[in-house]
Amino acid sequence: MDQAETLDRAAVEALCEAMCGVVSGDLSVRLRTASADLTVQKLSLLANFMLETAQRAVERSRAYAGALDNVQRIARLSAWQLVLPDQEVVPVGTAAGLPDAAAAPLRGTAWFLDRVGPGCRAAMAALFQGDGGTLEWLAADGEAWFRTEVAALRDEGGLSGYLVITQDVSERRRATERIRYLAEHDPLTGLANRRRLHEQLEGELEAGRRQGTKFAVHVIDVDRFKTVNDLFGHAAGDRLLVDLATCLRQEARESDMIARIGGDEFVVLQTGIGDARDAGALAGRLVGAVSARLAETGARALAATVSIGIALAPDDGTTAEALLSHADMALYQVKSTGRNGFAFFNTEINEAQLARRRMEAELRGACERGEMAVHYQPLFEIASDRVVGFEALVRWRWNGEEISPATFIPIAEESGSIIEIGRFVLREACREAAGWPAKLRVAVNISALQIQDGGLPDLVATVLEETGLEAGRLELEVTESLLLANAEAATEVLARIRALGVTISLDDFGTGYSSLATLRMFPFDKIKLDRSFVNDLGRLGEAEAIVMAVLGLGRALDVSVVAEGVETKEQAAMLREAGCSLLQGYLIGRPAPIARFSAEVGRDVTSRMTKTPIPADSPG
Repeated sequence: MDQAETLDRAAVEALCEAMCGVVSGDLSVRLRTASADLTVQKLSLLANFMLETAQRAVERSRAYAGALDNVQRIARLSAWQLVLPDQEVVPVGTAAGLPDAAAAPLRGTAWFLDRVGPGCRAAMAALFQGDGGTLEWLAADGEAWFRTEVAALRDEGGLSGYLVITQDVSERRRATERIRYLAEHDPLTGLANRRRLHEQLEGELEAGRRQGTKFAVHVIDVDRFKTVNDLFGHAAGDRLLVDLATCLRQEARESDMIARIGGDEFVVLQTGIGDARDAGALAGRLVGAVSARLAETGARALAATVSIGIALAPDDGTTAEALLSHADMALYQVKSTGRNGFAFFNTEINEAQLARRRMEAELRGACERGEMAVHYQPLFEIASDRVVGFEALVRWRWNGEEISPATFIPIAEESGSIIEIGRFVLREACREAAGWPAKLRVAVNISALQIQDGGLPDLVATVLEETGLEAGRLELEVTESLLLANAEAATEVLARIRALGVTISLDDFGTGYSSLATLRMFPFDKIKLDRSFVNDLGRLGEAEAIVMAVLGLGRALDVSVVAEGVETKEQAAMLREAGCSLLQGYLIGRPAPIARFSAEVGRDVTSRMTKTPIPADSPG
């Protein structure tokens, strides 16, 4: 019995000795015994089971701690606890964000508050006085942003401490600021955009209502900017806009807002003005400075000036929309009177612009409503002493009144209605000419927008097929300015039309930028000498010299020359003697419905008149 007890004690001693390894932290130790005593065996088995369970728990804890460390690292989180009442700081995870280890335990929050920028420090300290809360704050170094959440911890005795979790949100903050910047600024120039401008305008209007202050809105537009894009490319246009933005920044005050609200349109919001003279002084400086700046660019020949329209607040408007609209009206006034200057909004401009906008709206659909008509002006051939063709000219009757083409054609071109009108005139002229017994020619004017539209060659082919008019009887007239806008595209379109058998004539010759260069761009079939030269015949020697030169050029190039605007028999005689072959003007016949020329087109069977001699007297 004593021997058994001795053996049992030895086995237990062996187990205890083995457990010493566990005390040192080695949970991989496993107990083994050779004792036959069941109690010792049970003790060994239970100890091993406990060791395995503890080892698995420790491994899981380490895995969780590692995962927590990864989460804190990836999310840029740091965490710690403030234990009350002794205010001991206890780290949570390895990324606790605590200061380097010190000899004494870390206590209190002073070390943490020192990291917070001065503007946020008081608000952060307040989170540790109650139930906690959340605060986004700028670091004391002014570079990084953090978000801290302080949660109060409680137990049976009440408040036991605080859990503090802090995240570095600098990247998110920068991304948010970038998104906000892009939402309020023009990416090309870095200026404010339309949205930001509207916000600023509303703010200035509100301040004006409270304090009685005034400000000016300058709407600025680059003259002939589209031509720059067409001739030099969009990259050159962008460089010009950046140069303009730089110039505006240099001339305006820091308190003034500069915005780009679309295309080549800019706005300067001039605050704190006394009266219109302050606005006029700035506008004058801008016109001069911008002209000097743009003159240094590669596009100086075509776009070295700007036009500015000015609206004053609150006199010219009490909303952002009204001020911008009125400044835009003043801008159009500058554009329509020669560009390169500035103008203030006034009621007369308002009435004129409202009338213009009404006309612009009425032009849309005017053809469908039957308001447009085609009149015809005869073309007289001197050699045969007869009318050999007609030019088709559109006329508009609106509200019972005949509107001058000089008034509505520019508006139609700017608004885009000229495409619809051009299609109508082409179809109507070809339909009418196809029914003439006399096989006379008909000429139709083409606008730049019709060329840019791209579908003109197909339209011409379709209309010729639909009406049955021979292609050789149709003539399309284009201007030099149309070719200059986009020479390559224009000549390609005209070549496709000419391939159909349609003839192409150059209208208003001598008034463009470079007439001789224009003649080299395309093989025109006819040149129409501008009426300004014909009008000066007999009065200015230079006009006669120019007419003779153009006629000589026509003979050298084997191109017919038409003299436009012939109104007197003296002009006709001089042109006949100079060798001009074709005449057009009031002396030959004013534009009128085709019924007035029934004899010329061969419809008047009672009169076999096939020629229209030049009248002996000038028309009254």
